Amino acid sequence: MASVTIDGQILEVEPGSTVLQAAQHLSIDIPTFCYMKRLPALASCRMCLVEIEGLRRLQPSCATTVTDGMVVRTNTPQIEETRSSMLDMLLANHPLDCPICDKGGECELQDMVMAYGPRKSEFHDPKRVFHSQDIRLSPVIIMNVNRCIQCQRCVRMCEEVVGAVALGTVEKGMDTAVTGFEGSLASCDQCGNCVEVCPVGALMSFPYRYKARPWDLVETDTVCPHCGTGCQLTVGTRKGELMRVRSKWDEGVNRETLCVRGRFGLDFVTSQDRIKRPMIRRDGTLVPVSWDEAGDYLRRRLSAVEGKAAGGLASPRLPNEVLYQFQKLLRTVFRTNNIDCSSRWSAPFDTLGPLVGGFYSRAPLGDVIGNDCILIVGGNVTEENPVTEYLLRDAARRRQAGLLMLSTRPSRLDADAREVVRVLPGGEAASIAAVIAGLVTAAGQALPASALATIEATIERSAAAPSDGPGRLATALKEAGSVTVLVSVDLLRSPDAPVTLQQINNLLQLLRRLGKGPAMQFLFDRANQMGAWDMGGLPAALPGLRPVADDAARATLARNWGAEIPSEPGAGLDAMLELCVGGRMGALYIAGTDPLISYPDRALVQRALGAADLLIVQDAFLTDTAGLAEVVLPAAGYGEESGTYTNNEGRIQKVRKFRELVFEARGNLAIFDFIAALRNQVLQPSTQGEVFDEIARLVPGYQGLTQDGLGADGAFTKAVPTPPTGVFLAPPPVPIAADRLMLITGDCLFHNGYLSERSDILNTLANDPYVAMSAQDAAQLGLSDGDQVIVRSAQGELTAQLKVDRQFPKGLVFIPENYRALRLNSLLRRGEYPCAVEVQKAHAALEVDRPGRIWRGV
Repeated sequence: MASVTIDGQILEVEPGSTVLQAAQHLSIDIPTFCYMKRLPALASCRMCLVEIEGLRRLQPSCATTVTDGMVVRTNTPQIEETRSSMLDMLLANHPLDCPICDKGGECELQDMVMAYGPRKSEFHDPKRVFHSQDIRLSPVIIMNVNRCIQCQRCVRMCEEVVGAVALGTVEKGMDTAVTGFEGSLASCDQCGNCVEVCPVGALMSFPYRYKARPWDLVETDTVCPHCGTGCQLTVGTRKGELMRVRSKWDEGVNRETLCVRGRFGLDFVTSQDRIKRPMIRRDGTLVPVSWDEAGDYLRRRLSAVEGKAAGGLASPRLPNEVLYQFQKLLRTVFRTNNIDCSSRWSAPFDTLGPLVGGFYSRAPLGDVIGNDCILIVGGNVTEENPVTEYLLRDAARRRQAGLLMLSTRPSRLDADAREVVRVLPGGEAASIAAVIAGLVTAAGQALPASALATIEATIERSAAAPSDGPGRLATALKEAGSVTVLVSVDLLRSPDAPVTLQQINNLLQLLRRLGKGPAMQFLFDRANQMGAWDMGGLPAALPGLRPVADDAARATLARNWGAEIPSEPGAGLDAMLELCVGGRMGALYIAGTDPLISYPDRALVQRALGAADLLIVQDAFLTDTAGLAEVVLPAAGYGEESGTYTNNEGRIQKVRKFRELVFEARGNLAIFDFIAALRNQVLQPSTQGEVFDEIARLVPGYQGLTQDGLGADGAFTKAVPTPPTGVFLAPPPVPIAADRLMLITGDCLFHNGYLSERSDILNTLANDPYVAMSAQDAAQLGLSDGDQVIVRSAQGELTAQLKVDRQFPKGLVFIPENYRALRLNSLLRRGEYPCAVEVQKAHAALEVDRPGRIWRGV
């Protein structure tokens, strides 16, 4: 520890601490412009100069390391004069247009001048003018270069945190100007983080421009609904209307940064596609009715289907309280465990439960990725969890963590990785098994005989693999002192998902035996997927991820709920669709999700939903699935009811209400009460606060939590240990590259589900639906970037624009799943992933020499 005296106050600080950090600990204000807490000091603005005893010149406090016995003064006459002079120079060319500047009222330059600035300027020459008009850099970012004070925050944020390198500077000195390449932001993520960190009105949000002053806004702190990172949002409304979204630098996992969906994609709440009133189907058409009419109709229909199977599907974007009450409604009122919480894949609880219970680290992501080595398995972090990508980039660049990538799709994070291994879809299990084999061979670790026999077979199999990638990963893991494994839920799309999860379990067991202290977290692309699992949104799991077959857990819940719970595991979505098709499903209840768009077999789900005796859809928006329903109930949307989310870290955070219910919508919990009453039953408790208290009492891992105790950063749930399976299973064979193109899917940067597609701003930013493929495949097929192409499978076809990606693996085609009009799932068939496709230029003369091989006609 080093002792420092600042303005007469003595403080002990950690070695390496700066004077600015020490002053902040003492609540001593030192002004800064260029300083950013998450980046190395730049020391260019000179506003943070301080006087250090024994040194002749003033020193920048942001870049000066404390030494033992140092004496610092921050408010001497010389310092005050220097700060005033620096501000006078900034004002020499800064336009005095505060009345029309959107930054007015929260401008750091305004605040600095009021606190430290000159009362009279010594500069009388005409002000320098770069441009007479503001520059529209993108649909969401507009720039007034004349206001720029050259602090470099935006450039550094873009390059060092976001990794986009869309902004840079030209010229030097007082003529320095920030700009995009050729005056545009073509390579930009449109995240708006440059706008967030700009201390003046140089970079502005175009959607917010001239709409309100900060003192007009009612601001509400909440959590982003778009992915599982769980970013803190501050939503500003004026007279109930959404104005802007920003984030606070000192709260949440994101620490001020947001992605494009979080900052600009919340306008989906004002979509015109809202369900205004309850609807029932008459003569094949949905007609609006009152809630009383809907209730009378539903009572009769529920009685008519009583005795047949029932089932429910809920969105992992709904709050914990809603998800908990939904599964409680299904289990106690409908007396069924037929419950699921994903419409894109089925979670294999037999392998998922031990993995989450045995290894999941419910801890801050910053701590989890503080290990020596980080292995990311599957997915594309850049597009699925952008803010998590920012944190991983920081770990790789500043903390020198070894980043290892094992995935099918390339991502921007590859550039910061120590090792990148591309695998064919479904090949993750075999590759991880080869990594295990490499670790055992290198470390000579003693394992049980049964495990060794399996691993020996794996070694023989992996030796025949053409790639040495798993061997490089094994070497890196062996050399690391501590290891983190981050797993994309994109892996769950594959039919081999159970085997892949088991191999990840095997790897974590081995890393633990090797003393690597492994940590593991999922990278969910839905805001409350972790909460959905924790709340019991699975057919084989009760709240707390306890098996349905656990007699003690079931008895505890039954005693508190006042109703018996079925003891047999229920049907997941796949099995529920089979029940529908077979004519055995009475009531199918869907809350807040749209399987007709997202389920990987449109023909099957359309047939199944049409065959259910009674399809009830509860949603805020008129989805395609709602269009097939017999009864449609208008529910609260995001921002219209309070609750909690549990993010990827296992952190539970408050989701707050910032707008009133519209039309005749009701809160989700109120609708569950309405349904229960139709069955002559009562759900208790039924308000958000009471349901939270019951969760905190009955769900292991959440016990002891209080709403008041969540605070600005939320609180961490606890891991409920589950013994690892201890069984080393042999992996499936390594996939062999097919001579046909194979289709894979997932999220894209601007869209991840039907909520984002209802955002007018995101639709302005997003490219049209596209098909990505490698340059080699495009050249072989005679295709060029931007061509309209037809993608055809055995089930259907679609047309979209070609996007040639030089980083993309050969033999694969990627189409984002989040464009409703594209109906991508009409190409897919359940249980087949990836899907074989043909690609050809639209309206071109083509001939097919054999299935899957396309050649230009002669």
